[in-house]
Amino acid sequence: MKTFVEFAQIKHDSKTPKYQQLVNSLLADIESGVLKVGERLPSINEASEECYLSRDTVERAYAELHRLGVITSIFRKGYFISGKSAQKKTKVFFLVGKITESNKAIFNAFVNATGKEVIVDIFTYNYKSDNFREIINNHLGNYHYYVIMPHLIEENEENIKCLKKISGERLILLDKSLQNLNGTNSSIVNNSGDEICNVMQSQLEVFKKYHTLNLVLTEEEYFDAELITGFRNFCENNGFDFQVLDGLEGEEVEEGNAYLTMDDTDLVYAIKSSTTQGFTLGKEVGLISLNDSCYKEILAGGITVISSPLEEVGKIAASVVLEGKKMSTQMPMQIILRNSL
Repeated sequence: MKTFVEFAQIKHDSKTPKYQQLVNSLLADIESGVLKVGERLPSINEASEECYLSRDTVERAYAELHRLGVITSIFRKGYFISGKSAQKKTKVFFLVGKITESNKAIFNAFVNATGKEVIVDIFTYNYKSDNFREIINNHLGNYHYYVIMPHLIEENEENIKCLKKISGERLILLDKSLQNLNGTNSSIVNNSGDEICNVMQSQLEVFKKYHTLNLVLTEEEYFDAELITGFRNFCENNGFDFQVLDGLEGEEVEEGNAYLTMDDTDLVYAIKSSTTQGFTLGKEVGLISLNDSCYKEILAGGITVISSPLEEVGKIAASVVLEGKKMSTQMPMQIILRNSL
């Protein structure tokens, strides 16, 4: 019979439920080879005494481990490390606000990089905090890793408390970090405010063809609020007139203006409006899109983009899962000049 070696050695985190700590420690013991297939675990009473936990806590932890397929029970003999666990695939919980083109690019890169031995389930919370917490709480203990994009999620007590139920080494935040988690988790983010100002500054001479710059916002695609600050700073530092617009539907683009669109729907409106009025993109009207995709290279002769390396984000997140090492990385943004600017 083997004991919970990892659980006995760790300094317990009071913010993570005890049953989840027990689940995490057993998974760690299996991954490190301390616990092997076929070995018997303590009974509920034995584990309760050994780990100074209530029977209910141990029973709940064993139920979660059984659901994961990590342990099995044999009548009158006890609990054992499942023979299936050696071949069991790693399960990953992937949570996004909405299924957007950007999120799909990251997700697909993540799935391709992790390979066939990793099962990835994707969930959406529609940018609502209640949905965010409910989905996470309903799936605690069901997955080995939790990859989460906390878009439009405030750092309030409820949300942080919910995320802290996930062991730090198994939580990966994408695109946005949360300071109140104190760096216990992996994070792959970009500083969009400073980055967008810097990449636009690098092409200042190109932007000087236009007298007014427009940032076109949307409710469909997530964007960091710092992006507005970075855009405004670039315009003010270089003497451009600028506007922040709430979508382009029903609007006509104007000569001498350049437009940075967050959403592909507004990108299409801008192209149609330019064509209808006889404007040439890159001359009378400038057009930039946030985040690249395969079709933007050829659409309307080529759309200039400001983008994070989305596929690279997915690949780095995959490396955290495959290598089991915590990582905190800041991703740069880049501007790819094409005919539309």
